Amino acid sequence: MMRTKIALALAVLMALGGWAYQARFRHEALPKPHPAATLATAEVVKTDLSDYWTETGTVGFRRQRTLRGAAAGVVTWLPKSGSVVTRGRTLFRVNDRPVTLFYGSTPMFRDIATVGLVGRDVRVLADNLRALGYRIGPQPADATFTESLKAAVQRWQTDRETRPADGVVKLGDFLVLPGKVRVGATTARLGDDATGDVMAVSDQAKAVSAEIDASRTDDLRAGQKVGITLPDGKSTTGTVDSVSTAVRTEQNEAPKVQIVITASGLGALTSADVEVRFTGTTVRGVLAVPVGALLALSGGGYGVQLDRGPLTAVKVGLFADGMVQVSGQGLAAGVKVVTTS
Repeated sequence: MMRTKIALALAVLMALGGWAYQARFRHEALPKPHPAATLATAEVVKTDLSDYWTETGTVGFRRQRTLRGAAAGVVTWLPKSGSVVTRGRTLFRVNDRPVTLFYGSTPMFRDIATVGLVGRDVRVLADNLRALGYRIGPQPADATFTESLKAAVQRWQTDRETRPADGVVKLGDFLVLPGKVRVGATTARLGDDATGDVMAVSDQAKAVSAEIDASRTDDLRAGQKVGITLPDGKSTTGTVDSVSTAVRTEQNEAPKVQIVITASGLGALTSADVEVRFTGTTVRGVLAVPVGALLALSGGGYGVQLDRGPLTAVKVGLFADGMVQVSGQGLAAGVKVVTTS
């Protein structure tokens, strides 16, 4: 009898242990619940948006132009590339006679030899000799080649070692430019005809030139700021100096116009390609959300999902820098919308 009770108790214990083991096994085998998924959100902001486009520009110097002699002769001396020529200095020599740089706006167009000769070219001669320190005597209002001005020319010719120093200024003895120039590439070689292209000159100030589609000229104006990315990846800013009115057209290409940009952060660069970033359309004080917040609606158009709120249809405007202009019911600055993380 006692053995029967002991056997029955052992059987009950074994049954209970098996049930507990199975229950524990079933509990451990079940996957653990994941925490509730969280959605990324972003605030609707009130801001200014601008779209951009980029073009390749070339670093160079402002107001580049090509010089040629005004009178026939042989080129006998040329300056070094990169040198700067100022008022009264020699640009090049023709038949070993110096061609001098004078400042002004009226080019020399004849010999100045006869006392009493009147004209704007005489005014350029008188103004430059006076600026160089020569006494030219009283000058009539109508710019006349006086005896005293001719005597000043003789002194100038003597100092320049121009022979003969007779007070006669021959066509081509000076070239008139707006100011000092930097010498670029020399086109001519010693012995070439001086009436052909002799050399390129420019201002000392550096600039970036670029071509843009003629259709974009309405987006640009002188004084507008642009971004410039240099070859080493560094960035600087520039200012639109001029937008050409001349349109260049080539087959199978959109019409182009050239623009010139001044920039002070070009370092030692004198010739290199850079990336220029232009601002196009700008909208101010608009509501905007990240582009990732837009949802395509089945019926067409776009919507945004308000955080803990409904899906709201929106009207989209300008896209810029990962943001998009939006308007719609329930949207205001500070409202949160669901977006991609």
